[in-house]
Amino acid sequence: MLTIGQMARVYGLSTKTLRHYDRIGLFRPQLTGRDNGYRYYAPAQLPVLGRIVWLRQLGLGLEEIGTLATNGGLADPASWQQTLQQHAANLAAGIARQQQVLDQLGRYLAQPERSLPAMQTPQIIDYPAVRIIGMRWHCQDQGTIAEMWQRFVPREQEIRPLRPIMGTFGVCQPLADGLWQYIAGLPATEETIIPDGMCEVHIPARRYARFEHQGTVATLPETFRAALSEWLPAAGLQADEGIEFEFCGERFLGPQHPQSVVELYFPLRT
Repeated sequence: MLTIGQMARVYGLSTKTLRHYDRIGLFRPQLTGRDNGYRYYAPAQLPVLGRIVWLRQLGLGLEEIGTLATNGGLADPASWQQTLQQHAANLAAGIARQQQVLDQLGRYLAQPERSLPAMQTPQIIDYPAVRIIGMRWHCQDQGTIAEMWQRFVPREQEIRPLRPIMGTFGVCQPLADGLWQYIAGLPATEETIIPDGMCEVHIPARRYARFEHQGTVATLPETFRAALSEWLPAAGLQADEGIEFEFCGERFLGPQHPQSVVELYFPLRT
């Protein structure tokens, strides 16, 4: 029999780790002394511990390894092969997400230093009701709003007839439980049929505060935040809960154009 110290030294572990494995039922000793509580292991248990150490080095969690051990998978190469394939897929997805963050960070760092948006006084507008047909992005969906716009633009011609409002809308609609969705769309008539894979949203007729964002869409969130946190309060106004929307009209020259203008509309509390 091997003592817990001998077992730990074989794989460079601490005795504390082996005691933890025992407590959670992952790797139990062959024998525990009745009087002294010492743990003793059979030499045949060494390969099993080796597999646990190997799987931990590959990044598997103790819960995953425990599930594998409970089902006899530690002794079955086919079982741990399947587990490792799923683990590899999860790692690849995580790396892809981190790469997106790294790419975004690289784009930000590559931009010239920019100042905060200049102070604006809102224009108060009584906006009419508009039916919008387009594509939806939910805040819990994979991907980004920008990617959804890329899918929508090639299909804009499917939305016919249109209302005589020259431009596209980006509608942010609050949902239950603090969730929200964003619809990229065009102003449609009541007779317009919704194309497959699209949806509709109705912008209600009400009073809105209108601001303008000039620059690339990458900096639009800065204008959005400044409008809510500074410009509306400075004007003695307060945004109401409800649909907010962006309008890209004739002055919108493209998402990366520094002179592009996007109009921002916030519902006002009366």
